[in-house]
Amino acid sequence: MRPEERHRLTMENAGTSGGLGSVVLDTILDQKLLAPQGIRLSTFSGQTKSAKAIAAGIEVRRGDMRELRLWFMHFEGAVAVFLVSYPSVGAERYDLHRNAIDAAKKAGVKHIIYTSLTFGGVDGEQSVAGTVKYLKPSGLSWTIIREATYAHLWNNFAGFLPLEERMVPTAGRAAKILVKELLKSWVIGFRDYVGKTINLTGPQLLTTKDIVDLYAKYTGRQVNFRIVGPEEAVEYHKLRNTLPPEQTPFLSNWASWHVGMQNGQVNYVDPTLEQLVGRKLQTIEAMANVLFKPEVNILDTKDFV
Repeated sequence: MRPEERHRLTMENAGTSGGLGSVVLDTILDQKLLAPQGIRLSTFSGQTKSAKAIAAGIEVRRGDMRELRLWFMHFEGAVAVFLVSYPSVGAERYDLHRNAIDAAKKAGVKHIIYTSLTFGGVDGEQSVAGTVKYLKPSGLSWTIIREATYAHLWNNFAGFLPLEERMVPTAGRAAKILVKELLKSWVIGFRDYVGKTINLTGPQLLTTKDIVDLYAKYTGRQVNFRIVGPEEAVEYHKLRNTLPPEQTPFLSNWASWHVGMQNGQVNYVDPTLEQLVGRKLQTIEAMANVLFKPEVNILDTKDFV
């Protein structure tokens, strides 16, 4: 993307209050990568909780992945779109992402920065969602940034409950990522990655059971860990009201992540993040004093809506 074209970025579905969208927005503003008038935010409510965005007078519009009319109206005048993936590896996300890509193309958008999880194999094309395979031949310029699941959310993947019982669907492996290292890579930026796919993973492959074992070792607590399959795990957490009632539908997405792990979709380590930050990445065990402290060993549901 030429410098003169970087005058209007739409951050779609980033929300600017979630863990990723808020950091990307803050990085853009703090590093002065774009002027505030060159940024437009899209949120489901049509509002933002970002104090920096409000102070800068950044335009906010209401966006809804299910309403094509809102997509098109929102994308008009944008040169680039930062698209944060829907939080599932299930098939429903494909329809929503396709809506976004089609609307962006119709509105004259030139470039999509699509950020997603590392499910779907090294190139992302084995995902049942199919977004990568749809975006690449769309005629739009693209950058695909794929991130491993966040290490600080280990408690969610490990069966949610703060009690010493864990009920999960599968035993798949993943290379979880420490958010502070991911954020540093965003500050560095991805200006040389147009037309490329970037995989950002942690330095080691661990199962959820591996992480729970580290938790037990660090805290000295006994943990009853059971792998029971997707349907039983979802029903278990529904019966125990693990999530707030309005967030219970998210359990199917949670189970789909585990199925993807079981199928080997995230069974790889990529050196790119280590190269970007210029040092060895920290392991889960090395960060045990942060990840397993009582105040962070809680259910994090802010992105489950």
